[in-house]
Amino acid sequence: MSTKYEARVVFEETDLESGETGYTLPIVQEISDPKEGMKATIISGTRGDGSIIIPGGKKSQQIKVTGILMADEYAALTTLMNEMRTEVTTNLATLTLEHREIGTSTWITDWTYTVRRVDEIQFPKSFRTGYQEYNIEFYVLSYS
Repeated sequence: MSTKYEARVVFEETDLESGETGYTLPIVQEISDPKEGMKATIISGTRGDGSIIIPGGKKSQQIKVTGILMADEYAALTTLMNEMRTEVTTNLATLTLEHREIGTSTWITDWTYTVRRVDEIQFPKSFRTGYQEYNIEFYVLSYS
């Protein structure tokens, strides 16, 4: 018997008032996990078999989220799009990937990053009749 899980991605500004919660991105279809690594200068010799590695800090990371907004009519879908534009700001925020076993109430955090959205939220072509795809790109500013 396999266990079924659900996952969610929560965008939460760092300056939320007490009692406010973050915005849960709806129906996430794809998310790119950051690939942490380091910037390094590698000097390889032409005569020897070794290299000199000079560490240079952490690499810049991007997290790309693709999902779907769903509603029964044009006006409701447009409202969801406008809500997303309002809630997912360019301010400093925390982006968290969480999961839980279906039927339980406890969310388990997979990762959390301090991020900033720099580019516009992309809404690929659609007639807004039932669903609308979205793409959001975040830049990781610090690792938790």
